[in-house]
Amino acid sequence: MSKDIEIICIGNEILNGTTIEKNSSWLATRIRRIGGNVSRITIIRDEFKEIEFTIKEALNRRPRWILTSGGLGPTYDDITIESIGKALNRKFIYDPIALAILKRNYFNRGIKKLNKYQLKMSLVPENSQIIDNIVGTAPSVLIRHRETKIICLPGVPIELRHIFKANILKMIMADHKGIFFKEQFLKTIKIRESQIAKFLETVVEKYDEKEYDFYIKTHAKSPTSRVPKINIYVSIKGFDEKMVNMKFENIINKIKKEIYRLEGEIL
Repeated sequence: MSKDIEIICIGNEILNGTTIEKNSSWLATRIRRIGGNVSRITIIRDEFKEIEFTIKEALNRRPRWILTSGGLGPTYDDITIESIGKALNRKFIYDPIALAILKRNYFNRGIKKLNKYQLKMSLVPENSQIIDNIVGTAPSVLIRHRETKIICLPGVPIELRHIFKANILKMIMADHKGIFFKEQFLKTIKIRESQIAKFLETVVEKYDEKEYDFYIKTHAKSPTSRVPKINIYVSIKGFDEKMVNMKFENIINKIKKEIYRLEGEIL
């Protein structure tokens, strides 16, 4: 069973360029910092068949988590939860907890009676777990399917971030308990990616072990400049904290030594 996490961003507004998609990057960063692994990020349209197909395809890969963003609101094109429920062949119910959250949130906005579009946000697949949203209106939903947990998050960034930090992050952390993770950016000048590429390749080959997830990536900051700048990202994770720390320090020191040998500088 994989511990991989997939992110699915849903919205025509992302694909037509009217909205810049930032949720997946924000989520992936937080997941990385606790030792999690985002294996795939997908952006799709607000269409029933597209969402159903994408969810089924993701479930076939058996990730531990699927996080969706977008499509939880009251309008005609907010169909994420309905599409997922259909993909799982679940019956739908008006959940009393979701309804209570909606009534509270709308009451706080001066609305005492919900119309059918607002009530729509309390319609969820059977056996769903409702997750509170105190920033926006629509609650999030956790749907379990075999060993995969599907979390439906709102597309509004401020809502998504609050719900994830308040509720979802601790669930994923518990799933990754015992994994130790370290990372560092080495900011350099006076060397180019092409100069250090071969050395980094040999380092990756040397430390490529099944017990540890090791990654190096260079990022050129001024590729056309006479004084080049590159950032070298290094990360490692594993279950033995002492060995993770030891290997990480060893790798970082080797890279620093090579940077100085190439007459580069570390900022």
